[in-house]
Amino acid sequence: MVDLQARSPVADMLPINAGSVTLTESRPEFVTLLQPRAGRSSELSAALETVHGMKLPELGGSTSSGSVRVLWFARDQYLLVGDRPANPDLSSVAALTDQSDAWIVLALSGSGSADVLARHCPLDLRSDRFAVGQTARVPVAHLPSVLVKLVNGFEVMVMQSLARSAVHHLGEAMTSVAAQARLG
Repeated sequence: MVDLQARSPVADMLPINAGSVTLTESRPEFVTLLQPRAGRSSELSAALETVHGMKLPELGGSTSSGSVRVLWFARDQYLLVGDRPANPDLSSVAALTDQSDAWIVLALSGSGSADVLARHCPLDLRSDRFAVGQTARVPVAHLPSVLVKLVNGFEVMVMQSLARSAVHHLGEAMTSVAAQARLG
């Protein structure tokens, strides 16, 4: 019998280190799309606070409690990242869709991470414009992505089918930024 094992599509490509920047894969246990039922956003927020210790984030934001986060994803859509929804009652106020196998979460960290992303992202990523915890749906290297500002870099979420392309493009940008830094 064949012994099959789940493996990330980018397992053989990561980690990448170039200059002051590192690209790794972050592997949350679960990614769940939360979509409040019509007019029930406040009930979903209250339920999340009771169960997970955090409310729904504002537009373009995120909230966290321990290793669990809720990211703004789109109008009346949020991603619960890091843990399975702990309360079946959430389904009474929101549609819950498991997205765990759909997304790859890449962590781009280091002092030059904003310079790397600037090569492939149209956002102004300076810390006074894109603060820690801020979230955006934005193309990265022309790939539909979710971008989250972290304390020491960024999280780039892409669909699994696009993960190898994302790692390739970010790796190329990392090499370019590191070469420019060496040249002064």
